[in-house]
Parts: sequence; C-alpha cells; structure tokens
Amino acid sequence: MNQTDIEELRRQIDAVDDQMHDLLMRRVSLAEQIGRAKNEQSGQGAAVVMRPKREIEIMRRLWNRHKGGLEKHELIRIWREIISACVNIQAPLTVAVFMPERGMGNIEIARDYFGTYTPMLSCRSTSLVLKELTQGEADVAILSLPDDKQTCWWYTVAQEYKRSVNVFLKLPLTGDRGRNDGRSVFALSKQPFEESGEDKMLLVAETDGTLSLSTLDLLLKAGGIPINAICDSYMPDMMRKAYLFEVEGYLSDKDKRLNDVLEKEGGKITMLRVIGGYTVAFF
Repeated sequence: MNQTDIEELRRQIDAVDDQMHDLLMRRVSLAEQIGRAKNEQSGQGAAVVMRPKREIEIMRRLWNRHKGGLEKHELIRIWREIISACVNIQAPLTVAVFMPERGMGNIEIARDYFGTYTPMLSCRSTSLVLKELTQGEADVAILSLPDDKQTCWWYTVAQEYKRSVNVFLKLPLTGDRGRNDGRSVFALSKQPFEESGEDKMLLVAETDGTLSLSTLDLLLKAGGIPINAICDSYMPDMMRKAYLFEVEGYLSDKDKRLNDVLEKEGGKITMLRVIGGYTVAFF
C-alpha cells in the first residue's frame, strides 16, 4: 500500500467521522425531546431521568450484535459515555462515591458507568454517602462490599427511616478490569426499582441470634424465596445478626412470602426487607 492509498483511507475515515457526528447530534436531539416529554408527563413532580432497565437493554443489544476488532468492553465504554451525556442533558446528575482511601477503584467504576464528566463526590464513610443521597446534592450513591468497619450501609438502608432509597444497579457491568479487586459495587437512588424480567434482588434478613445461617437459608428457601447467595453479614449488637442475601428473580418488599416466613418463626426472624436489586449483566 502506497501513501496515496493511505491518504484515501484517511479521507474515508474523515467521512465516517462526519457521519458518526451527524448521528450523535441526532441522538442528542432525540434525547432532548424525550426529556421535554418526561417533564410534561411529570407535571410538578421530578421527572424520572435514569432508566437502568432501558439502558441495559440498549447495551445488551449492542453487545450481542457487535463484530470486528473493537473489544466489546470498549464498545460498552463508548456507549456509556454517550448515554451518560444524554442523561445529563435531560437532568444533570451528581454521584456520591464511597472512597475511604485512594486506589480503591470505586470512583473509576462510577465514571465508567455514569460518565467521565459527571460530578463525583468522594466520601470517606458510607454514612456520608447516604447523607449526600438523602439530604444533599447527590442523585446516585455508590457503595461497595465489604464496606467500612464503622457502619453497614445495607442494614441502614433496610431501616424504616431510610426506606426512601434502594439499590438499582450492580457495577461494573463487564468485569472489574482490575479496578477494585473484585469487590461488589452497588448504585442506589431514590427512584423505585424497575423490574426487567432478568433481575436479582437484595434481601436483608435479621434474626434474634438464635438461628444459624444454614437454618435461615433453609427457612427462606422452604418459604419459596429463591436465595442463591449471601453477600455479607453484620451484627447490630451482641445478640442480633443480619445477613444480606441475593435473590434469584424479582421480589417485591410487599411479597406475601416474606410475611409468611416472619410469622411462622415466632419472632426469631425479626426483619425481612428487600432493598432493591439489579438487572443481570449481559456478558
């Protein structure tokens, strides 16, 4: 291939760039129209801007149809920037991130999903992250497991006075890529969780301390609650024990099965509460 051939290929790349730019501008225009429509539908209330279910459907479709030399992980990273930019045009987001120390990786994971230019509030404690979400400037909270040693965020969220927030996303979507040593990272917001049909839910169970974890596991499964993993455990005091379970499939906090298990055990199980969930990743 001579220099003339290379220059011709570069001209073709320039033409493709222009086409991509035109399509990007068109996509932004459509997102702006959707934003205006949402505001009209919501009336005086705040419009729901983030749609994790819809976003993951887009990325799953692209992941499955993708071909060529560009890695699928890079494809998703590019589209996350595009989607995040469009979301921020509709309504700017601020993300509070649990970052007690440098190099933890939570900020990078948050930026991979919510966009490079989305404002990030770095918080040294989980309680400060939740405060920013419930009382401060944040629209999204990023928390990880294991969390800090002073508090337990998922137990706090399960308490009645914190029921205004819930988990809606598990990150990273496509593997941690060396970001955070394999920790589970969750995103929380004030928006209701949207069932997608391919969900896993997070269930907080608290006992009076007389039930073993294996017995609790059997009781929940016998009650028709399909738990498939324990994510974390916590002792609120010298007696009580709390566990965070992952549940296969959608489970509402008002599901009758939860109340049935509570009633059958005569007070040994003191709390069963769903704190949200996430749509299963696509890779």
